[in-house]
Amino acid sequence: MSSMMMTSAARDALREDEVIFFDWHVVGLCCADAGEFSVRPLRRRRLPRRARQIGSAPVYAHPTAWVHLAGLPVTVDCRALGRWRRFTTDLPPDAGLRCCLGRPLSGGNR
Repeated sequence: MSSMMMTSAARDALREDEVIFFDWHVVGLCCADAGEFSVRPLRRRRLPRRARQIGSAPVYAHPTAWVHLAGLPVTVDCRALGRWRRFTTDLPPDAGLRCCLGRPLSGGNR
């Protein structure tokens, strides 16, 4: 089970009809496909049917992202500036590429 956590700032910034969604974006590398994560708020009714919930928090992920995130301790935070909200995580900036290349996201390599 994942220990997906949201800071109080992220919970406060999330609107009543929204969830956090980890999307997966395919990036071609040489002869193999790799990808990267993005995190954003999404209205519940706009969630893709294949989205899977991560833990008990209102956090969902694309199936490919879910495979890489399940079981990891991830914290979602939000920085707000007026009406603009930016949701971030404590994942390394190259987390998706690391997953595709078999490098760990947790432990000493963070």
